[in-house]
Amino acid sequence: MAIDDIVARIAADAEGEARALLDAARADADRLRADARARAEGRTAREEAKGRADAERDAATVLANARLASRDALLAARYALDVEALDRVVAALVALADDRYAALLARGIAEAADGCSALRVGTGDAERLRQALPGALAAAGVKLAVEDAPADIERGVVLVGDRVRVEVSAAAMVAARRDDLLAEVDAALFVQGG
Repeated sequence: MAIDDIVARIAADAEGEARALLDAARADADRLRADARARAEGRTAREEAKGRADAERDAATVLANARLASRDALLAARYALDVEALDRVVAALVALADDRYAALLARGIAEAADGCSALRVGTGDAERLRQALPGALAAAGVKLAVEDAPADIERGVVLVGDRVRVEVSAAAMVAARRDDLLAEVDAALFVQGG
C-alpha cells in the first residue's frame, strides 16, 4: 500500500471519527436542550400554578374583608336604628299625658324607694308633675316627701336618702333594660335572616 493510500485511509478514519464525535455532541446538545426546555417548562408551570394560587388566595382575602366590612356596616346601621328606636321610646314615655307619666314614675319610685327619705323633681318636669305626682305616689303607696329643691336632672325624679341617690326617669327605665330592649327592637325592626 502506498503512503497516499495510508494517509487517505487515516484521513477517512479521522473524518469518520470526527463525524461520529460531532454527531454524538449534537445528540448530547439536543438532549441537553430538551432537558433544559422540559425543566424550564416545568418551572414555568409551577410558577404559574403558584401565581394562580396566590392570586386566588388574595382574591378570597379581599372578598372576605369586603364581606366583613359590609357586615360591620350593616350591624352599625342596625344598631343606630335600634338606638334611635329606644330614644323614641323614651320620648314617647316623656310625652305621655301628665297623669299617666306621673303614674309611670310613681311605679318606678315604689320599686326603688327603700332607703330613701325624699324625692326631687327634675327641672323639666317640675311644672307638669306638681299636681299629678302626689296623687300618683299615693296610689302607688309611696310615702316620700317631695322636696322643693330641684333634682340635678331634667326629666324624672331623684330619690335621696342617707348616702343613697336613685334616678327614676323614662331614660333610666329604658337604660336599665337596654340590652333586652335593644334585642326586642332589633327583632321588631329586622326580620331574622333578613
